[in-house]
Amino acid sequence: MVGLAILIGLIIVVILLLPLLFDLNRYRDRYLPVLEQALNRPVNVQDVRLTLFPKLGFRVQDLTIGDDPAFSSQAFVTIPFAEVEIQWLPLLRRHIQVEHVRLQDPTVHIIRRHDGALNMATVGKDPALHPPEKAGSNPANGFKPLFGVFVVERLSMDGGILQYEDRANEPFRSYHLEQLNVVTDSVQFGQTASLHMKGMVMPYQLSLEMNGRFGPIQSTLDLPMIDFAGRVGKVEGTAQGKVIDGRLELDVHIPVLSTDDMHLNVSLDKPVVFSRFQAHVMAPLISKEPSKPSTGVRIDPLTVDLQMGGATIHLSGQGTPGGLNLSGEAPALSSEDFPLALSVQRPFSLEKIHFEALVQGTKVDMESLKAQAFGGNLEAHGTWDWTSPIPRLSLQGRFTNFAVESMMQVVRSSSFRLTGRGELHWNVAGAEHSSSRQSNMTGPVRLMIRDGQLFGFDLMQAIENALQLPDLMDESTGATKFSLIDTKVELEDRGVVIRQLTVEGQDFSMTGVGTLAFDESLNLQGNLAVSRMIGDRIIQRFPMAKVAGHQGKLVLPFTVMGTVQKPLLQFDTQSFGHQVQRNVERRIEKALQGDEQEVRQLLQDGADILKQLFGQ
Repeated sequence: MVGLAILIGLIIVVILLLPLLFDLNRYRDRYLPVLEQALNRPVNVQDVRLTLFPKLGFRVQDLTIGDDPAFSSQAFVTIPFAEVEIQWLPLLRRHIQVEHVRLQDPTVHIIRRHDGALNMATVGKDPALHPPEKAGSNPANGFKPLFGVFVVERLSMDGGILQYEDRANEPFRSYHLEQLNVVTDSVQFGQTASLHMKGMVMPYQLSLEMNGRFGPIQSTLDLPMIDFAGRVGKVEGTAQGKVIDGRLELDVHIPVLSTDDMHLNVSLDKPVVFSRFQAHVMAPLISKEPSKPSTGVRIDPLTVDLQMGGATIHLSGQGTPGGLNLSGEAPALSSEDFPLALSVQRPFSLEKIHFEALVQGTKVDMESLKAQAFGGNLEAHGTWDWTSPIPRLSLQGRFTNFAVESMMQVVRSSSFRLTGRGELHWNVAGAEHSSSRQSNMTGPVRLMIRDGQLFGFDLMQAIENALQLPDLMDESTGATKFSLIDTKVELEDRGVVIRQLTVEGQDFSMTGVGTLAFDESLNLQGNLAVSRMIGDRIIQRFPMAKVAGHQGKLVLPFTVMGTVQKPLLQFDTQSFGHQVQRNVERRIEKALQGDEQEVRQLLQDGADILKQLFGQ
């Protein structure tokens, strides 16, 4: 009995000392090259220890898997501590059955390159060892030495970090999943595994939760079925798909998503709701041909309804997360439904809206926008860029055949009424300060208005008042009728610079240049030419004006001061005197050169002026 007790005691001591006597580190040099070849990545392990209690297995400290040098010199995966538990009974039958793999504080760094390739897509592929023409069609061939790792009853991860770095566009953007806790069950070939995951999306501090199933797991690492339901913050969604031949395909569905639940660089006055979001996502998890770059993640198709107030815009598109092509259409959109406050006097609506856009991160290229408004046709394109602290905006387009009066009533209140059909062209750019809602837009703008009237301002009456010639014109109509207003202006920081103003009417034509400040102060100079009938009336009351005539019309220099609401028309008498002097000198010079017709006309005009001056 004593001998048996001693023997049992010795066995127990040996078992207790076995982890100390049996050092697994001496096997690293043998198996690490196999692991490195399988992963096609450098692998380093600091320490490996055998464990007997409470479970048979081994513990690994400071496991590091390097990255593809084409992506980064930093580690692809780091695991400070890992524990693998193995079942006893299958081991007696010379079969390794992993019961539980536990990972503590692992970090995975996924990189998306400018060409869309993912660093994880080259795991297990060595172009030098497996040229494309000889590479097997099975993308899991490189993982066969690791199959035992995947055949586990349970796999858990605590405190993990998943880093995603997008280098497709500058500046590079980084997203993190932190405090990541994952538990999977039945991760074995031929079985359907379950997945439970929780974490935090950074830097947005949104909670993440996901539950689902995947499998049955194939020896090729294919997953014929993936079925997940999850939540990020307040947004819930589902994803169903598969992994076949190293390629992931998912159908993502999100019933409702509001901008109130998103982190945007621009604040909105009203939320925008995305409903019935559906996207088919494709991504190569394992590259079949390592010599060729991966096509990266692709979304095709994508459909979603964009709800803005009472309006719904139907969106569809395809592309990649770094470059998504979208097209949208809506029967109508009211300014009251727009998510940003507009500086308008009354509501208006856009109708028959259709647009094409390219979304690249925080940059939106509006390649084409077409709509109808105020009875006219709108065509525009532009760019909104939120990559910098101060968003940049550029717009180009034209607005044709619109009702000027309806548009003016929306844009600003005024004591004047302006009618006619308008045509507007613009090419402007500037920075938008979202905090103050001020836009410093600069660039050329051209406005043409045809066949209209300006009610509240009678140009003929203004001429009478400016010349101080009462009863010169007929009774005032209180309006100015015109056939064309053509204005070319330049938007600048200090206001509007009027490069060219042309106004044509039945009894007049005028041209001018000037400025219009943001405080609505007006400064305009130019020439006003009146018809022969109006000119004759002026000459009858002011004979010297006849000398200022040009091609049968009387031309009067003018200035317009005051404000847009209260313009003050004045004639520049000094410029008018200089003009008379220049005309006289020109006509005398022609007469001295022997122009008999000019001599006769000059004598006749002089005689008429003298008769009018002396009342003969």
